[in-house]
Amino acid sequence: MPAQVARRQPRMPIEVRRQQVLDVALRLITDHGYGAVTMEAVAREANLAKPVVYNAYPGRAELLSALLEREERRAFRTLAEAMRPAGGDPTAALLAWLRGVAEAIAANPDAWRLMLLPADETPDVVRQRVERGRAVALEQARLFTRSLLAQRPSLGALDEELTAHALLAACEQGAKLMIADPDRYPPERLVQYAENLLRVLTLVS
Repeated sequence: MPAQVARRQPRMPIEVRRQQVLDVALRLITDHGYGAVTMEAVAREANLAKPVVYNAYPGRAELLSALLEREERRAFRTLAEAMRPAGGDPTAALLAWLRGVAEAIAANPDAWRLMLLPADETPDVVRQRVERGRAVALEQARLFTRSLLAQRPSLGALDEELTAHALLAACEQGAKLMIADPDRYPPERLVQYAENLLRVLTLVS
């Protein structure tokens, strides 16, 4: 009995415990896929008794839903915070946005892997939430594109909508490279590339 008591984790506020459970679930998904996330597996990985996990979330569906909501909320906050004013300079604003998002991805790659590199068995509800996040990012890309094209009339022949989609696709690919190989593709490299590319476009125009 004393040994069992010694292994028992101290009592925590329910919200703290819920975040702990979500962190463990995210790690299981990242390492082994969605199929590995069961209430029993979460309890074992977190070194918790199963009733403690069920007290945090009544079942697997509720746990996964809470995880998705948390990561979606964090992603939206990152996108919003990255929209920094840059004194009316659309190029500087775009680079600040890219830098903010890149740094957020580098700081928490597992959460972004959930959204940008979904596994084959990813539930439809996850894919739907990812598409909702992409819609937000695409709208931001449209705002940047509109400002850039307005600043450089010689680029007016470019299709605004297609340019926004191309910008988002490039950003997503860069994010995937950072997640898959962070040592080779740090945020600084990607942001520097974007700055150099924008400089070349300015020179060409």
